[in-house]
Amino acid sequence: MALSGCAAFFVLYPFWFSWYLLVLLLLLIPFDLLASAPGMLTGRIALSAPHVLEQGASGLLVVTTIRKKRFPANCIKAFLRVSGEDHAFMRRIICDATHGSRYEIDIDTSYSGMTIFEFKRFWPVSLLGIFSIPAPQKSRVSVLILPAPSRPPHIAALPRGVILRPKPGGGFSEEHDLRHYRHGDPVRSIHWKLSAKLDSLIIREPLVPPKHSRLVHASWWDGAAERDLILGRLRWICDYLLKWELPFYIKLGDDPFVPEIAKPQDLVDFLYNILSGPPYGSPQPVSLPSRFDWVFRVDARGGAR
Repeated sequence: MALSGCAAFFVLYPFWFSWYLLVLLLLLIPFDLLASAPGMLTGRIALSAPHVLEQGASGLLVVTTIRKKRFPANCIKAFLRVSGEDHAFMRRIICDATHGSRYEIDIDTSYSGMTIFEFKRFWPVSLLGIFSIPAPQKSRVSVLILPAPSRPPHIAALPRGVILRPKPGGGFSEEHDLRHYRHGDPVRSIHWKLSAKLDSLIIREPLVPPKHSRLVHASWWDGAAERDLILGRLRWICDYLLKWELPFYIKLGDDPFVPEIAKPQDLVDFLYNILSGPPYGSPQPVSLPSRFDWVFRVDARGGAR
């Protein structure tokens, strides 16, 4: 626009001042490119965001400008792709070119699931804004939005607590039971102090929880509302079992990835890996039980044991 204005001014008023003004503006074009080229070629941007957020909580995606040297530049333009299971759109962002500048974007946490933010290239802009050079750079972050726990129906028969059983072969265990001596019991298991007090041989029998064969099987969903319902019920069941310190296996649909869940972080890792797609970050268990004694199915209609 400035060049067109100077050209029209030169045509309408062909005096020496208009000529010098036109020449000065024409010289600014290569000067803008030469002065801005080092800064345009060395600028980079990076994405950062929390890996896990609760549904309805606030979270920020931060775009940060990275510059190794202080070369001049105007700004950096980029097109950010935001994609989820049922939505995808592009968003244009403009960042300041100075090192360490931040551009913050609110993350939509109204629905659960995985949201992916990525861009494949950006455009550094020259000082006067005349030139922009496309620069390829792949950057991607994934945010898992955990659903709010939702109590499913049909939970009357859920296990409550750990049932301990005698440890095969005896040995040491933090939990134990006391009983009278039976023929064949090892001598080292005799509780001598209590036996002397009761005038009868008492055995300290070690107790251990049996190897579990529990499975929580959740179905896939159709739409955002059904996804929130199923994942909310799945999280409630998992939190319940973990509260009672009952490890279990978990399976989603027909996916072959069936890990063991023994602590809350295992559940977060499972959801993060299964919803972000292969390759999975956690290995497949070495062996699964030949049959499951307890299965809880989670779907949009309800859970059934």
